[in-house]
Amino acid sequence: MKLKKIGAIALVSALVLGSAGVNNVYGMEQQKYISKNTNNQIITPFWVEIITILPDISASGNTLYPEVYVKAKSTSSSITGIMYLEKYSSGSWVNVTSWSLKGTGSLSAFKSYSGISNNIYRTRVVITVNGETAEAVSGTCEILRY
Repeated sequence: MKLKKIGAIALVSALVLGSAGVNNVYGMEQQKYISKNTNNQIITPFWVEIITILPDISASGNTLYPEVYVKAKSTSSSITGIMYLEKYSSGSWVNVTSWSLKGTGSLSAFKSYSGISNNIYRTRVVITVNGETAEAVSGTCEILRY
């Protein structure tokens, strides 16, 4: 009788632990469809043709470094788009400059631009992969006067 009890407890434990493992795998699987940058700006999830879009911006001195990484679901997918460097001015974002983007399967774009002190900048990208268009925005970067 004691052996049957231990067997039943082991079975219940295995089922509970097993279902917890399934939930963890499901959670990890779903996360690949949600992209966000390091500044917690959430980008639209559940794209059909796009795995990820990761815009970013950094600065060194007065030089800004806008960048983006894009990965399509298929290695043969055509990727086109525009990366914008924007400045915050009078309560809204204003385009400073832009660069065309083009690649196949995935692309990385890294640019530089001489910014102006005491301004806040961000990177915004509009990407099209096999007819599906998505927009993503980085966090902000401020050039401070020393």
